[in-house]
Amino acid sequence: MITIILASLFFSFYFIHIAKIPSAIKTGFKLMPHQRIKPIDCFSCLPVWVAMILYCLPEIVSIMCIILFGAGCIANAILYILNKLP
Repeated sequence: MITIILASLFFSFYFIHIAKIPSAIKTGFKLMPHQRIKPIDCFSCLPVWVAMILYCLPEIVSIMCIILFGAGCIANAILYILNKLP
């Protein structure tokens, strides 16, 4: 169960904040930046939907999401910390 939660959080954070897919979709469809495209750009909504999908899939998919997107999120956090150093 915890693997599904972590996988959905890592995927959603990577999808919204690192890869910025919702911004690219808004640009591609010529939407205004303030217009919402829920649940894709909502960090409270997207993990719920992803968790529901991962619940129906084999556990190996959740583990792959944790490894793939977790590595990207952790690397981004380390880069942020390193940029804050003097």
